[in-house]
Amino acid sequence: MLSFISIVVCATLSVPPIPTISQFAILDAPSPTVSPTFGMVVAVSGDRVVATGADPSKAGGSVGQIATFVFQPTGEWKPFREMQSVDGVKPGVMVLQRMTMVGNIMLVSEDRRDGGSSTVAAFEAAETNSGWKQSGKLEPPTGFPEPAFGGVIVSDGVFAAISTVDMRVLGEKARTVNPSPKVFLFKRGADGWKGLGFLQRGDAFKPTFFGAAISMTPNQIVIGCPKAITAAPHQDLVVGGDAVVVIYRMNSDGMWAIDGELKPPPDRLDYLGFGSTIASSDSIVAVRMSQVSGQGSAVLVYRRGETGWVYDGELNPLIDVTPGVGWGISLAIADGRIIVGDPTALNGDKNPGYAGAFAKDSNGTWAESARFQPNVPVTTARWGVGIRTDGRRVVIARPQNEREGIMPGGALVFMLPPADSTPRPSAPSASSPASTKSLNAP
Repeated sequence: MLSFISIVVCATLSVPPIPTISQFAILDAPSPTVSPTFGMVVAVSGDRVVATGADPSKAGGSVGQIATFVFQPTGEWKPFREMQSVDGVKPGVMVLQRMTMVGNIMLVSEDRRDGGSSTVAAFEAAETNSGWKQSGKLEPPTGFPEPAFGGVIVSDGVFAAISTVDMRVLGEKARTVNPSPKVFLFKRGADGWKGLGFLQRGDAFKPTFFGAAISMTPNQIVIGCPKAITAAPHQDLVVGGDAVVVIYRMNSDGMWAIDGELKPPPDRLDYLGFGSTIASSDSIVAVRMSQVSGQGSAVLVYRRGETGWVYDGELNPLIDVTPGVGWGISLAIADGRIIVGDPTALNGDKNPGYAGAFAKDSNGTWAESARFQPNVPVTTARWGVGIRTDGRRVVIARPQNEREGIMPGGALVFMLPPADSTPRPSAPSASSPASTKSLNAP
């Protein structure tokens, strides 16, 4: 097991040197996996990492596999002996397409495909062979049939926000389109999760995709409402109202109130997918925008200033990387740095895929500060598809692929160096040699 982070600075004549960070640990499922996408879905909280993949239920019952790993005082990651399943699943339900984990709680999707309301299964950490026990289900209120309930699931450990925008992957089946979607709020108490109500954007705004992306931190919820999202196969593109990202903060009365609204630049209104992916901290919001039916994608940054939220820059890699249509499809914020994933990015003759970190440079500009470089095989065109962070720990999905010999699937764990010690790219130099620096992981 690796016990240090290797940071290698590669100098070339054409681009400034950029530090690359190798994985701190390789987390493979402890037994053979069933889902063909196992490892596509990952989460991290503290010293615990989980990995899973979507699994359809034919007969119902106990379905799916969730591998759980815990960081040990010895510096190793230890998997729980058994993988957790989702119990009480109805026939025909797809589980584990989406997941969130915070502290000792985990919430996972249960997608119905027969028109009935989908649900979200709740788990709590436990001293079991799998590390979890299933504690209940979160459901939309009675009288609200919501087939896409659980389209996005986020939590801060106390509150949970669950959207009803249809983000399900249903094969050839079209997604449902709800012209007035809701983001349901729940609070965890001694008796489990209790519904609090919902957030909703007025129908006059045509908020068809309100909740296509959500990011949550204590006392703040950031909700993306793109003008459009990628349509399912054989489904026409649906276009809603103007794209916007709405920021809510909890006020002194315990109510959620709008703190700001972010909109795309006037010269890029053709980026209908503004708000399709979001990452946030208390003072920073990173927003992905895409042209949806075109090839353009970008990641914009906003910060909370004294007078409200203001534009703070755009994230672009150094010139040796060409962002693809998936630029920013995965976003996270770790220790003040923004992590960007793009499984479609090109970098010379290397396999497609990119995962990198951006930080403020000495001029106050967001600049690429490090890249995450696996030294084990990863599935083609999947590197950067799923990224989750907690503190300086960065977990990147490593989906299984039998044809490419990547089995059983899981995740790779990286550790960012402290923010003030991250090497910064500098001007290219013909005589600059490659160098290696090792940092002890905490």
